[in-house]
Amino acid sequence: MPKQLVRNPLVWLAGLLATVLAIIFTYAYIGAFLNPSGNARNVPVAVVSEDTGTTFHKIKLNLGSELASSVTSKEVSSKEVRFTVLASRQALLARMRDDKVFAAIVVPRDFSQKVAALLAGKSSTGKGLQIEILTNPEAGTIASSSGERIATETVQRFEREAVTRINAGLKLLGVKPSGTLAGAFSDAGVVTVRPAVALPGKSALGTGPFFFQLTIVLGGFFLAAIISAGVEIAAGRSKLHLPGWTFEYPAVGASESGSAVLKTALTLLFAVLMALLQTLFAVKCLGMQATNPVALAFFSALGSAAVAMVTLFFLLTFDIVGRIVAVLVTILFAVPSSGGVYPAQTLPRFFRFLGDWLPLRRMTDGGRSLTFYGGNGAAGLGTALWVLASYLVLFTLLTVLVIWRRRSCEARTAAGAMQSDS
Repeated sequence: MPKQLVRNPLVWLAGLLATVLAIIFTYAYIGAFLNPSGNARNVPVAVVSEDTGTTFHKIKLNLGSELASSVTSKEVSSKEVRFTVLASRQALLARMRDDKVFAAIVVPRDFSQKVAALLAGKSSTGKGLQIEILTNPEAGTIASSSGERIATETVQRFEREAVTRINAGLKLLGVKPSGTLAGAFSDAGVVTVRPAVALPGKSALGTGPFFFQLTIVLGGFFLAAIISAGVEIAAGRSKLHLPGWTFEYPAVGASESGSAVLKTALTLLFAVLMALLQTLFAVKCLGMQATNPVALAFFSALGSAAVAMVTLFFLLTFDIVGRIVAVLVTILFAVPSSGGVYPAQTLPRFFRFLGDWLPLRRMTDGGRSLTFYGGNGAAGLGTALWVLASYLVLFTLLTVLVIWRRRSCEARTAAGAMQSDS
């Protein structure tokens, strides 16, 4: 073991850096996902009351309207959930197609009438006394289950409060409270949970768009890294070492700025081609569902080119350190903040903030819109397009700036050499 290397602080610094990165990995993938219920903020849940109400002992009874009023009152407001009262099922389905609602509470037309029948003794059971909870599985498994949990807890709390309030009102009227209502409300069958729309087959339980866009990101990252290494080897400035064999080309005298131009052109060309082929393979060969596969292919090409140019810029600017920075930006912190498996509403604040800025979050939103919602701009596609286009333009311009500075430095060096010779 060479003593000079052992004594070199750079060797120990490399190990320390790797250890710090491992801790960052742990924070990113464990810290982000460990406590979704505790981190939940503004989970979107809707309430739709179709209840027409009724009159019992000259008192108007409309439990659906009461439920809608109660969830928006300050007394029950919570940072965990953002309730929205909608006028109809049609309005609810429209909001779900915009990916703006994870679950909904729907009170049927005859709910108050059936409650009044129980109180009047016209019915001995709570059969048919049901409140629906509609979930949005296309928002993702965790998103749908988070909305379902909050909706179920809200209904159960309201039922307990309604029984107490109704019985107190009956006492004031001189009517003996009925235990039948409490028994009917305590029945688990009062709440019916079902998806508002059926998930298509081969959709990875609603997470397919995220995993597909993750493959696009990985492809863009490795594309830029491999092309960069390939051009350096072809220019004779680098070697490829394999067990028992070293692959190298003689130097061809290519300038670093010229090589950078070639890297940029090849990266953009193959980023588009690669994403188109990835989409074709996923849809046609693997059977991945997409309501608009052609648009999905070109959207993925935009994301691939943006990620590849981000990676190439950091590689050209910082070399080895740039690879680490590119991994942090495009993959490491991008995955937990993407909202792909765990929705942004269930992530810690730091990751929600990152998700607003890193490309994978927007790629996931746009991919979900094109996979499930027919390319609905309000479902995230509109924002995704301009954010990814901004990434592509910005980092392409930054890369051009790096190339221009290198070319200027090369010109000054060449001029200085000519003056020395003269």
